[in-house]
Amino acid sequence: MAAKNIVQKILARAAGKEAVKTGDFVYVRSNCITTMGGDAENRGIAEFDPKAKPAVFDPKKIAIIVGHAGAGGPAQIGTRRARLRKWAEEAGIPHDNFFDLGAQGVEHVVAGEKAWALPGEVYLSVVDGHTTALGALGGVAVALSYGSAEYLTKGYTWIEVPPVARITLTGRTKAGVFSRDVYEYVLGQIGPSGTPGQVILWDGDYVSSLDMDARFTLCANALFSSAWTNLIAPDALTIEYVRGRTTSKFSPLYSDADAEYAQQLTFDVAGIDPQIVPPPQRHCVFDISRYAGTRISKAHIGTCANGRYEDLKLAAAVLRGHKVHPDVVLNITAGSTSVYRRCLDEGLIATFMDAGAFLPPASCGMCAGGQNTPLGDGDVCLSSGTCNYPGRMGSSKADIYLASPASVAASAVAGVITDPRQFL
Repeated sequence: MAAKNIVQKILARAAGKEAVKTGDFVYVRSNCITTMGGDAENRGIAEFDPKAKPAVFDPKKIAIIVGHAGAGGPAQIGTRRARLRKWAEEAGIPHDNFFDLGAQGVEHVVAGEKAWALPGEVYLSVVDGHTTALGALGGVAVALSYGSAEYLTKGYTWIEVPPVARITLTGRTKAGVFSRDVYEYVLGQIGPSGTPGQVILWDGDYVSSLDMDARFTLCANALFSSAWTNLIAPDALTIEYVRGRTTSKFSPLYSDADAEYAQQLTFDVAGIDPQIVPPPQRHCVFDISRYAGTRISKAHIGTCANGRYEDLKLAAAVLRGHKVHPDVVLNITAGSTSVYRRCLDEGLIATFMDAGAFLPPASCGMCAGGQNTPLGDGDVCLSSGTCNYPGRMGSSKADIYLASPASVAASAVAGVITDPRQFL
């Protein structure tokens, strides 16, 4: 049998086949919990007949998480949540699988904390391109997109086995340079069509050196180079992380040593400086020095890319002993209630409050269409969110720059875009 890469092996297992090859169309089942957002557009339930009682393949394997709007948002958010709760009750989804306000968070952060995405398995969510963050756990994590109702009813979906791009990251970054900077640097090098329809396999000694929160960050934004998803092969750290969060059985899979890839790229991360993504194009990435001194009025730390504990701990290290500039509003939104609680236990909340930051409930925060602290006309925001498109965080007449949590925190103190290394 020809050598296989990790994605081919995972999809073969999910399809119940001995082997698959790139280009095959297969029906796959997931042994993971499938997640649904509780306040987005609810495309999954919109496809069900509203006059019929919903029938799902296994109510215990579906979880619903309120996360995009947090406690804010317009009236229709409340209507959507009520509608979804009624649907969940009629479908028989256990109450413990419905993460409403008080237990909410970013879908991908909560799913990672619960290790619902298992190494060696296919993990599915309903309509969210940043599902790719869960690839950090060593499985194929993808959004169902349209057709979600068919999967929720039948328990299987079709997939075309994709090509795999192996991206090897070597070396050690400079102090003050983080996995978010590394991802943005790579995106800037390969461009918006650098991995078209492919799955990125991140590897190399730099990747192995990352903690789990940093790995989630590296995997969160794969779609911006046109990748289908991405993953990191599970190592001892991954296995320990997953076993500490779930009793579900799993069996990791790995590429054969001589597996073939659609492309193999290598980047030495040692020379990278802090990066910034200016508006309005997502793939245009520069050293932060290019925009140093640019005035900002808003700053935002959080989201599925950088809303985990280590991200907020980094922000606290920058903010400790400083005050947010009087011309800036700094929004720090934890990725989950668990992250929020840990920040409280570790004293980070006091640091944020002493600095003058605004702390909304755990959610996607500003990144979800500006549903809290929306940008107004003329605002300039530096964010650790996922997107910098005009209108993403409120007014289409505002500018959004993207950077690491350290860069955002440093800039919030200075009042202008600032290299974070002088604060670390």
